[in-house]
Amino acid sequence: MWFRTDERAPDFYIEGVQIHAGLKMVSVKELDRNELLFSLPMELRESLAARLEPLSLSDGQIFREIGARSTDVIFPLSCIVSMDYVLKDSFSAEFLIVGSEGVIGLESLFDQRPGPVRMVALQGGTALRIDKDELRRRFLDVQAIQQSVFQYTFSQIRLMAQTITCNCRHRLDQRMCRWILSVQDRSPSRVIKITHEMMSHFLGVRREAVTNTVGRLQRDGMVEYSRGYLTVLNRDMLESEACECYQAGLEVVSLRRMNGQYPRRSCEQATLETTCWNRSTPVMRRR
Repeated sequence: MWFRTDERAPDFYIEGVQIHAGLKMVSVKELDRNELLFSLPMELRESLAARLEPLSLSDGQIFREIGARSTDVIFPLSCIVSMDYVLKDSFSAEFLIVGSEGVIGLESLFDQRPGPVRMVALQGGTALRIDKDELRRRFLDVQAIQQSVFQYTFSQIRLMAQTITCNCRHRLDQRMCRWILSVQDRSPSRVIKITHEMMSHFLGVRREAVTNTVGRLQRDGMVEYSRGYLTVLNRDMLESEACECYQAGLEVVSLRRMNGQYPRRSCEQATLETTCWNRSTPVMRRR
């Protein structure tokens, strides 16, 4: 089922940053690409599809500056967003990665600012947006949405707590392996477009430390890095090198798995849709 409101959606702005919207047409099937939207009842997704708008983010695009108030709630489809906490001296570190399993901007539903947080498109791609007032007015009192929002928020709190503990306790090489795996889990490709400078900001360490650690992973045959592109060569080795936080994070990254809900699809389709790679072969499987 398709919904169309006009010929083309105009470009719009999120806190002064121009975002390119495509054709203003969203299918109910398109909502299935986002875990949180997928968990909702069909009739509710059909109603949401009529009000969601597609948007596109480019690699490395900063689409929400520090402390900016959001006017939209965004559901990533193929893009991956890094949420970074920034101190007054400009030091920053990533505390959360959000992909198609989640949503961005929930704080706007309660008229809250996110604080000194910068949001960057770690991987460009598509997403769906809805005006916060529209979502709050029409849907926030719906029990199914309330339940999904609260459960998702709780899962993100768990992930943030784990990230804080991990950054304090584990070695950089362990954390980097966890980070690489977490990004790839949200992407259909084993190639990550990333510079050492960007990775140093996300991990909260000096660039030289990132360069040395990536070099060791490359010498050990886990990854290959060339001109801003990091390719995963051996996922099994990365998993064995990563700290315990990676496996623990898998338990909360998916709403469907966390809630014990099974997809409205065949088992064969579910098997193909996992965010986990089988060794170094780009074929996904469900854990």
